[in-house]
Amino acid sequence: MRDRILIEATSDIERTPPPGQAAIILAGFAIGVVLLGIQLWLLTVALDLYLSGRSMNVWLLAVISGVVFLGGLLLLFMRTRARRVRR
Repeated sequence: MRDRILIEATSDIERTPPPGQAAIILAGFAIGVVLLGIQLWLLTVALDLYLSGRSMNVWLLAVISGVVFLGGLLLLFMRTRARRVRR
């Protein structure tokens, strides 16, 4: 089996995910967007509390935002690792 050489004119090749995978990809994207929104909201609230002088809960909110970020990195790592194992 020979490897295909990729050139610019590859519009004839279908680039759709395997059957049943489109919903999983879309759900993962939606979860990622929601988590990004939550992370931005947490950082906005933390900055607002910090600037208003009530810095008691700022670090807790920043840590929670960091945990969301690390969770996203972990999922990305697991996804790429699963793809390598599947090949």
